[in-house]
Amino acid sequence: MEINRQFQDLHIPGGGSVDWGLKQQVDRDICLLYHQLADYSYIMGDLYWGSVFALPYWEYLDWRELDDGDRTFIRDGCLVMLLAAAWEQIDGAGSFINQHIPACRAAIARVEADAPETEKLLRAVQLAFDAAAAGSESGRELDELSAWVHVHYVRGYFERTAAEFRSNPYFGGPAVG
Repeated sequence: MEINRQFQDLHIPGGGSVDWGLKQQVDRDICLLYHQLADYSYIMGDLYWGSVFALPYWEYLDWRELDDGDRTFIRDGCLVMLLAAAWEQIDGAGSFINQHIPACRAAIARVEADAPETEKLLRAVQLAFDAAAAGSESGRELDELSAWVHVHYVRGYFERTAAEFRSNPYFGGPAVG
């Protein structure tokens, strides 16, 4: 059986400055968020904030010790997490994010968008924080951006993962040339 080095290498002593346990907790939370949001056709925030989803996700938006693929997954997943947390407050289901909005805004301001999709996601999160902080309705632009986030990030995560099973030789798929 071939070893999947992507995960095996995480257990090598002295494997760098990354806290791999924490990285897997953040990965787990993002995957759980996507799993729970997959039951909807939009971003919603009525989740277990502060207990199940309790990490300071805004602190992982620029995890420089990670390789590009992991850093992008964590950054974008944490942005979707923050969007969902803001929706909790916009919808009146709770206010977990309210006390963290200043720290979130500061962290988001430091994010360097490396793709148009990232810029769009950042815009959605900023609009959601504006609405949450003001106690106002979401508005058309935020509604449309949130629907796009659901399609691109939530549904996109599952589509890309399933496609990997078909195309990656590691999983017995055809060799990619």
